[in-house]
Amino acid sequence: MNTTIIDKILIHMLDMEHSQILYSDQFIDLIEGTTEYYDKKIEKCLTNTTIKELVVGSEHHLLQAAKNMIIDDEQFIAESKKIAQDLFAVSKYVEEMPNSNLMFVECKVDGEKMILIMKLNYKVTPISIVEEVEGKRAIKFVNRQSLPPKTSAVEEAIIINVDKSTISLIEKRFQIDGKPGYYLNEQYIKGEPKLTDKQKMSIVNKVVKKVDSEYNVFEGDPTAVVKKEMIDLVMEHLPLKPMEIAKKVMGDDYNAKEEVETIMRDLGIEEDDEIVNVPLSLDRMSRCKLVLDDDRIVELNVEDYLNHENIMTETDMSGYSTITLKNIKDIKIK
Repeated sequence: MNTTIIDKILIHMLDMEHSQILYSDQFIDLIEGTTEYYDKKIEKCLTNTTIKELVVGSEHHLLQAAKNMIIDDEQFIAESKKIAQDLFAVSKYVEEMPNSNLMFVECKVDGEKMILIMKLNYKVTPISIVEEVEGKRAIKFVNRQSLPPKTSAVEEAIIINVDKSTISLIEKRFQIDGKPGYYLNEQYIKGEPKLTDKQKMSIVNKVVKKVDSEYNVFEGDPTAVVKKEMIDLVMEHLPLKPMEIAKKVMGDDYNAKEEVETIMRDLGIEEDDEIVNVPLSLDRMSRCKLVLDDDRIVELNVEDYLNHENIMTETDMSGYSTITLKNIKDIKIK
């Protein structure tokens, strides 16, 4: 978990419904115990597994804006208003773009200065109202726009690491010219996207499965071995490097390792790439599911599966298998 120190928060509103921007000239009062919503949204932003870093020039306008914003409050407000105007301009061409609050945050994440720009899109929710007309009362539901809940994922954000001069983003698909597409990077930031943590994890599993199908390194599904390796790294607080993980699970098979490295590089994974936000919880990583050909599912601990503990599989002459689970004290239905 990252250590985050919030320095300041400022909010503007993109009122798409009335085609206007509502600016704020005052920062949020960061009184202890009153910032739970902001804190949660920042956490949700920084731990999103779809964050993708963009390759941009060193003089990119957002990098320059972020450097200006950390100088003083006056420049922070001025630059945030310019960004709000830019985002409003590109948002106008997106079909059914909801109202949103732009939450600008200056903070330190693990000691590194960051500017976060979170676009919190309003959600339409039904509320109950009471109306009285000529002495007759009616209770009905009407739709109202409101901010997303604090626990929901951040759908759109620009994350600027001022110290490292990097820009990352979280994007949401909208209807554009009658079909689903992305607008934030394509029309505004215009950077070259790198792989997300979720994509890196998916590539590891796909490559390991492909290479194993050719070299027969494992007995069973190699995805469980990938999970076990990731669990060990997380528990030891070591970096999760996709290339390193994929090669390590190939064991001593030199040819399989070489094949893994070649395919990973072709798919854009290099030695130094890391998975920062693990797409799965530790609990989910520690378990695997055996999906049978008739769609029955057996779920068990990854280590039990790999070590053949508490489970036994036998295959008869006709090719049918029998799975036996052992050492069961109690059975509950969930």
